[in-house]
This record gives sequence, structure tokens and C-alpha cells, in this order.
Amino acid sequence: MGNCDVVFLDEPSSGLDTQAKRLLWDVLKKYRKDKIIVLVTHYMDEADYLGDRIAIMGDGKVTTVGSS
Repeated sequence: MGNCDVVFLDEPSSGLDTQAKRLLWDVLKKYRKDKIIVLVTHYMDEADYLGDRIAIMGDGKVTTVGSS
């Protein structure tokens, strides 16, 4: 992630097997300190594990925002 303050990730775990997905999640948890990470995912378990704030969208609009 380099020295970026803001990181955008669009479905980073899509297509990964379970072991690789968990490794990615651990890396993101480890390096998210002092960074803003915007993560787009269809996996609610991923959003729950990684997200401090979660926004759920439906029909192209944000329907709710909050913590898990």
C-alpha cells in the first residue's frame, strides 16, 4: 500500500480461495493503521471483518450506513 493515505480496493478478494482471502484480510488489518481504506465487496463477512463503517447499497443508492 506504500505511503498512501487513502487506498481504494474494488473487490480485492474476488476469485481468491479461502486461504488466500484470509491472508489478504490479515494484511489489510495489519496495514490499515493511519490509512483510509475504501473497500467495495459483495461479501458481507468481509465487510464485517474489515469494516469500521459499512455502507450498504441497493438500486444504486446507499440504503444504510453504520457499524456491523
